[in-house]
Amino acid sequence: MTHLTPRAEWIWRRRGIDKLPFSGGEPPYEAEANRYVYFRKTVEIDGPVTATNIHVSADGRYQLYVNGQRVGRGPARSTQAFQTADPYDLTPYLRPGRNVIAALVHAYGRNTAWYELPIWEQARAFGCGGFFLQGDLVMEGGETLPLDTDASWRHRVADAWERETPGCSLGFVEVYDARRAPQGWTHIDFDDAGWDGAEVLRVPARNFAGDVVPFPTLMVRDIPPLPEEMRFPQAVLAYGEVIDRPDAGDVGAQMAAEIWDQKSDFSKKSDFFLDGATTITTRPGRSISVILDFGRMVTGRVGFHVDGPAGAVIDFAYGERLLDDGRVWMTAGIQGYDDTPQAHRYILREDDQRFEQFEWAGFRYLQMTFRNCERPLHVKSVHLNFTAYPVAERGEFVCSDELLNQIWAIGAYTLRLCMHDAYEDCPSREQRQWVGDAYVQTLINYVAFGDARLAARLLRQVAQSQRPGGLTMMTTPSDFGAGSFFNIPDFSLYWMMEIDRYVTYTGDEATARTLYPALVRAMAWFERFLDDDGLLANVPHWVFVDWADLDKQGQVTALNAHFVEALNSAARLALLAEAPRDAARFRVLANRVTGAINRHLWDEERGVYVDARRRGRPSRRVSQVANAMVIAFGVAPEERWPSILAYILDEERLVLTNTGDTDPDEVAFDEAHDVVLAQPFTMHFLHRALSLAGEHAALLENIRRRWGALAQAGESTWREAWQLHPYHSTCHAWSGTPTFDLSTEVLGVAPLEPGFRRVRIAPQPVDLTWARGRVPTPHGEIEMAWAWTEGRFDLSLSLPEGVEAEVTLPSPGDGRIRLVNGRETESVIHQLAKGEHTLAAIAD
Repeated sequence: MTHLTPRAEWIWRRRGIDKLPFSGGEPPYEAEANRYVYFRKTVEIDGPVTATNIHVSADGRYQLYVNGQRVGRGPARSTQAFQTADPYDLTPYLRPGRNVIAALVHAYGRNTAWYELPIWEQARAFGCGGFFLQGDLVMEGGETLPLDTDASWRHRVADAWERETPGCSLGFVEVYDARRAPQGWTHIDFDDAGWDGAEVLRVPARNFAGDVVPFPTLMVRDIPPLPEEMRFPQAVLAYGEVIDRPDAGDVGAQMAAEIWDQKSDFSKKSDFFLDGATTITTRPGRSISVILDFGRMVTGRVGFHVDGPAGAVIDFAYGERLLDDGRVWMTAGIQGYDDTPQAHRYILREDDQRFEQFEWAGFRYLQMTFRNCERPLHVKSVHLNFTAYPVAERGEFVCSDELLNQIWAIGAYTLRLCMHDAYEDCPSREQRQWVGDAYVQTLINYVAFGDARLAARLLRQVAQSQRPGGLTMMTTPSDFGAGSFFNIPDFSLYWMMEIDRYVTYTGDEATARTLYPALVRAMAWFERFLDDDGLLANVPHWVFVDWADLDKQGQVTALNAHFVEALNSAARLALLAEAPRDAARFRVLANRVTGAINRHLWDEERGVYVDARRRGRPSRRVSQVANAMVIAFGVAPEERWPSILAYILDEERLVLTNTGDTDPDEVAFDEAHDVVLAQPFTMHFLHRALSLAGEHAALLENIRRRWGALAQAGESTWREAWQLHPYHSTCHAWSGTPTFDLSTEVLGVAPLEPGFRRVRIAPQPVDLTWARGRVPTPHGEIEMAWAWTEGRFDLSLSLPEGVEAEVTLPSPGDGRIRLVNGRETESVIHQLAKGEHTLAAIAD
């Protein structure tokens, strides 16, 4: 990342802050909680502007405008110690003469799923809230005109937003009164003479040290801006009158309590919003409610264009699912932690107007209730301003089984909705960047999109979250990380593996070298919990592993196998960092833990590994995930694989457990039903185990059985768990491993050396007759197609420059003839370089 040297001042509303307080207690965050502030700067430009170099940031979130046109939003999420400044080229928006640069900034006053409050002296001085813009206009003659934020910028507190609304990790409920908003405030001709000058956030430090300012370290954004695209509802599910309920100031509670009037003449479905403008008129004691379906999960900001009377109200809420009565199951945060329904309110001013929500959300269904419309309200359109991380659909998988094609595409789309300015576990309930989730997410990205930038940012942000003892945070930047709420230690192991896989898929060894010292400190944290048996034991915090109910007390098999794989990843990264002694030590430790797992956690009688061992006593619990991990991570000797797989793939033995809510000892198991089924996330490791064992038919069977059933049931994104609990998300990209599996194993493309310098091409047709696809690499796309006919397997392959391939073809029979580019060969593994190639295996 590039460091930005601050020259401009941070500014905010006038509060008269002129000194640094020296006292206990909480910093004055609450004073700025859920506060919006407008900023404006008028600039006179003499002649054409040839270039601009602008960087913008905010303590919170901002929207940036030039001459009435919105040009960006931000900043990209970051920790307070590495605040992000977003770069802009404003040249296309400026013109000779008078120009205005404007911004709307939202301060939160609390940590959220994607925002961390400032700390240290700047927090005690200023609390939170601030705006920063730094840059120059380069004129045609070469002279520069600075645009830095300072006291000359004008500001006004935006009181159109009600501040006293429910807040949660997703931000605050928006209650917006358009009657109180200054119309045209972003435009050149707006009169801001009544606005105050901004206050510069700078005070003297103690004992004549340097001044205290917000965010002394600014880093230039290293990911692209998020594009936006208008999308519209696909269907109207319900439209009719509802009986009003008392307004107690809680929009969500009011919408949840209102009852559809079954006697209403308007209770039938309608083409409302889908075919031109709709006019709405309400009767006393009644409102009009509509439920819209966007066709599948989407992410973005709800907006609408209406013309109506001042004081009319539009309440809206959204969610992934519908209740049994057809209303929307409103999105909320984590149940019991901050489960505030995301229901919002817009109060109209007179005449024509447009509104768009400040925060983005993830949902499929939108419920809108129109109130106080005794005079007609004309709804001209309702839309979603779709936004997500800008990926190119470089990867592809298509085969003779349409169900598998659908499964691959659903996984890629689910991931797309979980990529914004970070990898998020889900776009609805949380929007947090969970480090463990990102392990599978980044792998899906590598085969579907081939983006490296968001993954690199993730890896750096995890290192920035590291605590003094060495452990990294399970989610960062976020409220959980900032507040040390709780932590999942195994997610730190995933981070180590993510660095290793990042190098493999991108070839970016420099980033790995910068992260290596943090990795060594994190590994040292785990080594403190090795017991006399040579196993990790009684590791503190929340040992997660999976939502499935494993036994995770004492010496945990899955955690120790995971530790082995992290050690092997660390050994490879140590060589990149030119630390051969570290590499040797990590390998020795990995071998030692491997031996201990095999001695103490193997059940010879059943031919499987038990979940855990406590006080020398093995657990009776057996799980798919623990046994999959010991194979996938090279712990289990190969001669044990057949008995393991036969045991854990036996459908009669599998038990679908609750997801983390039930004491493992209370789950009903017996000798015939004693294997815990892996949840979608850790199915990734079962699939790795099956691939290593050559059981590709079982892999495809598992994909069809588990994910195929969901796709055939109409799901358009992958759910968080096999069970659909009320608080689980239906758009969780950690569940998308089939997209990775189909490209890597069935199509048959995987890197053998960092950055795809060498690749393995080894198709696994199983029962498919043909497949084709693309896999992105840093050098370009690998394109291939294969077809299986009776007695013959044909493959066409295109390799970009910089990629060499080792190709192994499946055998069509006992004897075979192998052709490479039309020439017969006796080689089993074929070495190929850039260009177009054809290969065939023909039964003799």
